[in-house]
Amino acid sequence: MKLSAWMTAVALALPLAAAGFVGSAAAQTGITNSTVVVPTQGAALDDYLISRLRATTDDQRQYVREIVKLVDQNKLEKRVVLALERYARRKSPYFPLPVYERALRVEGFKRGVTVPTLKEIVARNGASAARTVRDSRFR
Repeated sequence: MKLSAWMTAVALALPLAAAGFVGSAAAQTGITNSTVVVPTQGAALDDYLISRLRATTDDQRQYVREIVKLVDQNKLEKRVVLALERYARRKSPYFPLPVYERALRVEGFKRGVTVPTLKEIVARNGASAARTVRDSRFR
């Protein structure tokens, strides 16, 4: 490119940049009107696991929330929980929750953490559901 052609291109681009037609550095970095726009973090861990493990019933969702509580209490590492989710989806892509449950119990045993089973969650929720039905009857 000749020097005169380059100078002409720059001369044409400067007024467009000043008018705001060309993307500025502020727009590219997410700064608007002296505030920084923070991108969203995405879904929470429990929502992510519920969707990826295909937890369809309330008991299965409660099981996933119990696992997330263990992560929040620093009893289980988040990276291990996510790695086991990927493992379970690879082993059983249509319904990975049972594989995930077994693998998580094995890893929990290795780390000395008691991980609840899905049956324990169902039994716990079943007792509370029975109480709710019994209390809601007309007297």
